[in-house]
Amino acid sequence: MSRYQVILKTPSGLEVKRLTKFNMLSCGRADKAIQPCEIRIPMTLPASFFTKDMIMEVWRDNGDGSISLDGETAYFLRNWEFYRDNNGKDYIYLYGLDSNYILDGREVEYAAESSQATKSGVACDVIKEIIDENFVSSTDTDRNISSSYFTIDSDDGFGASVTKAFSRQYVLSTIQSLVDQSRNAGTWVTFDVEYDGSYPFTFKTYLDQRGDDLTDTVIVSVEANTLTQPKLRWSYANEKTAAYMAGIGDKESRLVGSATSTNIDDSIWSRREVVSENFQVVSETLLDNEARELLEKNKGMLTLTGKIGSTKGLQYGRDWNYGDKIRATYLDNTFDCRISAYSILYGNDGSNNVDTVTAYIYGEDE
Repeated sequence: MSRYQVILKTPSGLEVKRLTKFNMLSCGRADKAIQPCEIRIPMTLPASFFTKDMIMEVWRDNGDGSISLDGETAYFLRNWEFYRDNNGKDYIYLYGLDSNYILDGREVEYAAESSQATKSGVACDVIKEIIDENFVSSTDTDRNISSSYFTIDSDDGFGASVTKAFSRQYVLSTIQSLVDQSRNAGTWVTFDVEYDGSYPFTFKTYLDQRGDDLTDTVIVSVEANTLTQPKLRWSYANEKTAAYMAGIGDKESRLVGSATSTNIDDSIWSRREVVSENFQVVSETLLDNEARELLEKNKGMLTLTGKIGSTKGLQYGRDWNYGDKIRATYLDNTFDCRISAYSILYGNDGSNNVDTVTAYIYGEDE
């Protein structure tokens, strides 16, 4: 059996084809981002077969007679090509985007200072309100998606307290910013649009990690050949320790928020200032919050990055999955790291077969 198969479905969810032979299959996931799936197959289907937003599901053989949907996602077909290469061989190339692509389809279509465009509260609940008001219960009903196709998980109370004004901004970048606010305040959260092989897609939020906490059972290191290309980095070149955020008003009456970092007194040279503005913000409290967010985007930190090395004792899909939290050690430093992204590259055309999974880990300490 092929290591992977791709099920193609119509935009309404009807299965129309299964692909098991690929010249190339490339896909993956990344934290709070949109990732592509690329497929190249021989030209065995007519051009009329493919339609915009056709669903592409990548299923992985578990080696025990069962298959699993990779990444808990589906990919929306957005580009496709029929072409002949230099050797006279004809191919079809497919390009799709994972289920977070749904979130990229709306802006916050509400006026400044409205309840839908200025919010305070627990991060994940605020994020879900924004998704609800722009995808499910928008005042413009043409913007709403039926619950048969898209739902939102119930509030979970996860995350730090956040405050933000975001009229006319894109929904995806807004909720990404709110995730960052919570993480910078000390509570790690994230979001994803989950899919299990049938409608509906479900928007979810997560506390501490996207997957499972494996820090007591999965420890990777260079010595065990399970940590490759590690990089331990002290990064302070672009650090800012004092931030100012200007809001509404003019001259002496202009509102200005501010924030300082705990690292501002590390040395006599440690005060490094950054300034920005947001005319939507109409209170100093909100501006102080925006200043803290700006400061956190420019903080100095110690980070460990690297890739998970595949061994007989540590395999993707069996011992770890996307979003899990593991432990990594390098040069006498130990970090709890999240598997923040992974990519699959697979091909079984009989001449240059490939089957690799690359996982990226990330751990930080201010």
